Amino acid sequence: MSIGTSWEKIERWLDQYAPQEQPLPGPCTRSDLESLSRALGVRLPKDVEQSLLRHDGSGLTDVIPSMYALYSVEQIADEHLGTLEYKLKNDHYGWGDSRLIVPIGALGEMQLVVDTQTGRLGSWDIEETGYCWFEGPGWASLSTVLEVIGNALASPPPWIAVMGDGDEWRAIDMDIDFPGTLVWADVRG
Repeated sequence: MSIGTSWEKIERWLDQYAPQEQPLPGPCTRSDLESLSRALGVRLPKDVEQSLLRHDGSGLTDVIPSMYALYSVEQIADEHLGTLEYKLKNDHYGWGDSRLIVPIGALGEMQLVVDTQTGRLGSWDIEETGYCWFEGPGWASLSTVLEVIGNALASPPPWIAVMGDGDEWRAIDMDIDFPGTLVWADVRG
């Protein structure tokens, strides 16, 4: 499934079930992506670029389970530089390997990261000493994640995104604290 098709399914669900969400940002430009590549010193995986060309991040909408919002081009550049500076200052990892791991979203202080060489997704937390790479076929790449989410949201309720063995997330549109928004709940409780 294409990035565009996945986003269309997500957009339809948000329009129908999450009217309180802020509208998703518009696209970035190819020029923005070229500038980002120069700033990063590395090119993002093609699927991440395609997603940014559809939506320059997800604003305040937590599109990715467990509650990750996707960064804009500007946020990616700022967060990558900040992460590298922190790691170098605190003697975590060398410049070489950290440069290839780029933050593309966040859940509070925890960053959703992509390995620019493989497209693999994981997380990095300032409190932790390393990257945690997500397991399961649903986490193989951003395009795979968006496909799993899009298909889950396009199905009849309950909307369950199966990311891997035992890694299932239910989309909720009527959360007690945030009604009319997209909230992800771990099926395991």
